[in-house]
Amino acid sequence: MNDKPVLLFVDDEERVVRLLKMIFRNEYDVHTALSAREALAILETISVDVIASDQRMPECTGIQLLAQVRERWPETVRILLTGYSDLVAIIGAVNEGEVYRFINKPWDQSELRNVIASAVETARSSRTVRKNVAPIWQSNSSEPQFSIASQLLTIEGCDSDRQEVVEMFTYDYRVHSASTAKDAIKIIIQEQIGVIVTNAEVDGVDMTEMLSEVARIDPAITVVVMTSTPQSDTIIKLINSGRIYRFAIQPLSPNLFRLAVNAAMREHHRRLADPRVVRLRMQRELDKEAGNDGIYDSFVKSLSRFTEVT
Repeated sequence: MNDKPVLLFVDDEERVVRLLKMIFRNEYDVHTALSAREALAILETISVDVIASDQRMPECTGIQLLAQVRERWPETVRILLTGYSDLVAIIGAVNEGEVYRFINKPWDQSELRNVIASAVETARSSRTVRKNVAPIWQSNSSEPQFSIASQLLTIEGCDSDRQEVVEMFTYDYRVHSASTAKDAIKIIIQEQIGVIVTNAEVDGVDMTEMLSEVARIDPAITVVVMTSTPQSDTIIKLINSGRIYRFAIQPLSPNLFRLAVNAAMREHHRRLADPRVVRLRMQRELDKEAGNDGIYDSFVKSLSRFTEVT
């Protein structure tokens, strides 16, 4: 039995998919498609770990394809290959396709290999969790399914915008708020935060690097980013480095924003079903209670360096 991870590359240029197959065929079971229709036919017949699709294709864009994949095969990790920066398309990729990463064309082969390897690991872990845990995250309800113990942190320098988020979710979750990155880090260190809602820039500080560190040391946390001045490069950076889960443009649409945050909280609970994440959080709490220089100490030190930027 072939237990190689399964990749599916989709691009309307045959030379591109042929090249991708050559790059990955020794390590993976590689399939290719020249259209979204071909890709969906393949997905109907085999279990795919990672799909990487070009954005500009006739009949169906990459984002439209990945949104269908997310709906029908949520355990398949989705990557978008793109040679241009279209703001509407990028926002759609985050919110509709839940794209794992963007890869620019022409790609750097080393970066592409690393992203594919990481995506495969994520896909296999997700599939294992889904087999063994009740699918609490599959509810399509716009209302939260969790107790008040689910914790949300909003980070926003503008008092009125921060208060808007607090009031929106105060009856659904235990809500913390911070006006600076420094205050936010204190809360993240002390509390078991599930979802972070933050502006892309807080108190003059680009939040991408801090969010990247949070994702590294506590992968259970999901992030929803807000901004009134969306830019393509910024959003791509937030996805690839900051590992954000949803994106919202201010002024906020309350209904759409509630859907985004509640989806992020469901994803947080799904991630908590991963034994690796549970062990990491439990060990951090044990170290914290015992005063040991272990995972908790590393957690504090990793985030503390960002307190200097303010």
